[in-house]
Amino acid sequence: MVPVVNNRAQLMIRNKTSYRWVLTMIIGVGVAASAKFLMFAIDLLSDLRNDKLQEFYDTERSIWDSYVFFVSANACLVFVGSILTVYMEPATVADGVAEIKAFINGTHVKHFLKLRTILVKIAGTILSVSSGLVSGAESPMIHIGAGIASGVTRGDKLKNLCIEFSPEVLGLFHNDRDRRQFVSAGAGAGIAAAFGAPIGGVLFVLEETAGHWSPELVWRIFTATLITTLALALMKAEGNNGDISLAGILSFGTTNSIGRLKGGNILADRSVAAPIFWWEVVFFIWVGVIGGVIGGTFNKALSFIARHRPKRSILKVLEVLVVSVLTSSAIFYLAYFRDDCRNNGLWTCRDADNWGEWCSGPQDNSTCNGPRASCTNASLWTCDGGLYNGQSCRSTGCEEFGGICVPSVIPDVDAGLRLACEKGQYDELGTILLGSREQAIIRLVNQAWPAEPYRMSSMALAAIVLCVLMLLTFGIHIPTGIFMPCALIGALVGRVVGEAVEHHVDDRVYPGNYAFAGAAAVLGGVQRVTISLVIIMVEGTANVHSLLPIVVTAATANFVGNFFGREGVYDILMRRKQLRFLPHNHDWMMQLCSAGDVMARPVVCLRVVERIGCIVDVLRGCEHNGFPVLSLGGGSRQEEAEAGAASPGGRFEGLILRQHLRNILATRFVQNAGFGRSLWQRMTADNARDVELDGDLELYNQMETRRRIGSHVCHSIKEWEWALFSTEDRRKFINLGAYMNSACFTVSETTPLSRAYDLFQQMSLRHLPVLDSHSRVVGMLARENLTKEMLHKAIATYYHPEEVHRQPQEKRTPRMRAQEQLQRQQRRVGLLVQGTEDAGGGRNRRSALYTGGPVKSWQARLAPHLRTT
Repeated sequence: MVPVVNNRAQLMIRNKTSYRWVLTMIIGVGVAASAKFLMFAIDLLSDLRNDKLQEFYDTERSIWDSYVFFVSANACLVFVGSILTVYMEPATVADGVAEIKAFINGTHVKHFLKLRTILVKIAGTILSVSSGLVSGAESPMIHIGAGIASGVTRGDKLKNLCIEFSPEVLGLFHNDRDRRQFVSAGAGAGIAAAFGAPIGGVLFVLEETAGHWSPELVWRIFTATLITTLALALMKAEGNNGDISLAGILSFGTTNSIGRLKGGNILADRSVAAPIFWWEVVFFIWVGVIGGVIGGTFNKALSFIARHRPKRSILKVLEVLVVSVLTSSAIFYLAYFRDDCRNNGLWTCRDADNWGEWCSGPQDNSTCNGPRASCTNASLWTCDGGLYNGQSCRSTGCEEFGGICVPSVIPDVDAGLRLACEKGQYDELGTILLGSREQAIIRLVNQAWPAEPYRMSSMALAAIVLCVLMLLTFGIHIPTGIFMPCALIGALVGRVVGEAVEHHVDDRVYPGNYAFAGAAAVLGGVQRVTISLVIIMVEGTANVHSLLPIVVTAATANFVGNFFGREGVYDILMRRKQLRFLPHNHDWMMQLCSAGDVMARPVVCLRVVERIGCIVDVLRGCEHNGFPVLSLGGGSRQEEAEAGAASPGGRFEGLILRQHLRNILATRFVQNAGFGRSLWQRMTADNARDVELDGDLELYNQMETRRRIGSHVCHSIKEWEWALFSTEDRRKFINLGAYMNSACFTVSETTPLSRAYDLFQQMSLRHLPVLDSHSRVVGMLARENLTKEMLHKAIATYYHPEEVHRQPQEKRTPRMRAQEQLQRQQRRVGLLVQGTEDAGGGRNRRSALYTGGPVKSWQARLAPHLRTT
């Protein structure tokens, strides 16, 4: 017989799929809009401060006045940002990528996706970046994108803004699975907005989060990243003369891209060609080694400094102010006292023997050679007609071959910060350290065209100063990003190496390739990512010309950085913040252990038929999220039920969640709209033998509605309602078996821990009950039981060092020998991990939690029957 199709259910599924794609597109547009606002606000505040500082220089104010203004302006910005962070939302510290990784991996992180958190994150990022701190807006965009995705699918949270908005459509996605998928899409959209890299955003989330993936999820994330890239490119098109290739906060694909350099449309000298010779691979490897050393050293130093960060709120704010003053002082000193003025490229020689050479302005009478020579405000001289039509007049015989040199002014060229330099020049260190750092990276990549390139000494000094300041800045209590500072430091180091190769090895090389490679090297050494980093850099350049240098340096930096420690910067932050992250593959030492070695015990259990009072006491006495449900055993239902949750024995029947128990108890306070018995009366009974075998359909539908549609539909018990249960209510019985999950995953206490870990990680579980040979609950596995700290503690307690060293050589038997296993079980005791052993009765008895303990395996059951033992 063909089953009858539920048209309404199919329609609901189709509608949910359609809404999911619509919300994905909305997320993409929202992330793009937030990125555009971020760029606008940062540029506005930075330009206001720099223009005022330039006014101090032009009016010849004293150096002390300029210094006080510069330091005070920056300090005011960071002070406001730190106050917002410390006293309103501490979850906005750093860039939030560590929390995103842990959340998508399955760890519940409190507060970091709230609407207020995202608003403070945006404001704090604007204030920190515009204040001159060694920080960037690219990394925080990942957190902002994830928060926007979470907020779009959780309309009921808008009530924090006094707006009641929670349509039923958004309620369809009020569950952990959909929320994590949307957060993944938002995080990928944040990467796309930061670098204009839609494919790189997908790969970054895949490489960094190690969550559960499916082709549908990949397409959804790609849709979000693509919409974000396109929307942001359209928003930026007006300021880029209609060009939509510049999609991203930091985009290397400028109008002076390598592709146009190779085409000869900008310069006609040897810098037009940008070849990569085979012998340059050696130097790219050296750039990767330098990046790996910088990244490994930075991670080690950051791990040390993180342990000594202040704990009190007032000291956190003071730390931010101190770092701001140090940063501003260092930048001001280097920009003022070092004479590093270079031609800005807006003034070039006209009608001279040295066509197109840089000059300092109309007052420059010495640079341009020739009787008709003059210094003219033109960024580029282009040959019109003749043999060299469309090429630069610089170093070509344009007019000798029938052409005419025509001046072309590029109005949107960033000439850099002039400060104390003459007109027509820019201050090198001031432009690198104080100006737009995104533009500084672009200048390093594109040979600073049309301006005169940076000096090697200035680039080396700036790289050292930025390394120290980035180490002090990242982790202070204000939103900060690490992606852009790493890219800038790497570009500086790579450019220095490229200039050295050009001057001392072969003048045909293109130093911009080394700047690209250096940026990838430092990023790879700090973050320990490779695949997504390569794609992000390639997409950011708008061409694949530098693919080989980026691949070589990123892989080398990752390899070298592992000698300093296998943890990247985000792994260090997760460890410091105690965020549990389960990688794809289990630790090899898990093959030594069984599930019983690290399981948590004793387990708080409930009976299939349980008293209301016992359920209330259990929920109030612990914070567990899942509770095993046990059978009633061999006695009568009344006797077994009256024994309560503390009674030993009983076979495992299923698992019930805390939220389901709260929903059951909440029916006590739901008013009955009909004339019959209320839901509470139908569900409960005065005697255990009178409880209905079947569950109540109304409660089941409410619980399913809450899971699929939203929390506002089904009532849940509130904390103040615990005391409203009367003595008569507490004595009633209820059948939990009708509402539990009777087909949940379980493992035996002798199951290899490696296999239990794979099951836990691949199925994205939160609880994994551990049973003995008689199907009785002996422990519970949660994320905290599968961490490296717990594993190492169990190994150090239960195993001898020689057993651990011998294990990798035992190819035939992955487990220890049976006799050794039996002896180990006889001397095994549980490890106290929380509470005290001499706690009082009642609820305090449960405060003593243990890990591991006696495990009765097949060896222990077989040994009494064998004479050899």
